[in-house]
Amino acid sequence: MTSLRGIDLNLLLVFEAMYETRSVSRAGARLGLSQSATSHALSRLREACRDELFLRAPTGMTPTPVANRIFPDIHTALGSLRQSIEEARGFDPATSTRAFEIAIPHPLGPDFALRIRDAASKAAPSVRLRFDTRTLADDAPMLMREGLLDLAIDWIAAEDDRFVNRRLFDDSLVIVARRGHPRAQPRMGWAELRQEEFVRCHRRAFERRPKALKGKLWELMADSRLTVSEYLEVPFVVSRTDYLGVLPKTMARIAQAEFRMIVAEVPGPAIRIPIWSVWHEGRRRDAGHTWLRALVHREMQAAAVEAGLLTEASSPK
Repeated sequence: MTSLRGIDLNLLLVFEAMYETRSVSRAGARLGLSQSATSHALSRLREACRDELFLRAPTGMTPTPVANRIFPDIHTALGSLRQSIEEARGFDPATSTRAFEIAIPHPLGPDFALRIRDAASKAAPSVRLRFDTRTLADDAPMLMREGLLDLAIDWIAAEDDRFVNRRLFDDSLVIVARRGHPRAQPRMGWAELRQEEFVRCHRRAFERRPKALKGKLWELMADSRLTVSEYLEVPFVVSRTDYLGVLPKTMARIAQAEFRMIVAEVPGPAIRIPIWSVWHEGRRRDAGHTWLRALVHREMQAAAVEAGLLTEASSPK
């Protein structure tokens, strides 16, 4: 690997300006350098790269094949450095072009992602958000440690003490049935539920299974004849059959509106599932990340209020 120890990194700024302006004088003017200083820097660049880099032509300084090959990497690296320094000084969402990666392995991840995206686009039109809604995001902690993932919205809190877990709200589980089901009603007891067939989701790996997902309801569903991979498939099946299904309450609100379903509470105490935002503590002083966390917190709590899981007064701050 080539060492950068003997290269003045300011020369890379000269190279970038030369490539973009194709002129020694214009490159110098952009950087606040005299023409002679810019020419001297170009000579040092040629020596360091062992290539002419730019050749005189009637239309200006034409880059050589070597210059064409190395410019994209140098330009990207300098852009990243500029952005990092800018972010260290402060974060302005209105002008930032920063990119963030968010994992949402909640069953309603796609809906939450679109909500967060729309809110971000209003405040930060050039900020880029990328989402991953994989159910089993087991590599999320490693990706956050390495800085490749900024934030996770999950029903599993991180156990490593280097991570921060912030409780957004408590989701809960409800029972859904198609409108017109011959026996379903908003209130059903265990005796009535035992007479019904359920569609259920595959049980998650033990380490990815919320602790609340156990007990009578899961025993009732153990012999289900139809098992699907994701909660998003449940409304599709329930709307076309007499099967009952179980959904998070955040999803049931949509199932009720889009599929006109009957929604019934699970008998007994509510089955509550905490939903967390999880991030690595190394981002604590990152102004851009602070902005992202506040945006996600606000939008997720607004979704919980709409689902009837929170009131404005009871939202955790």
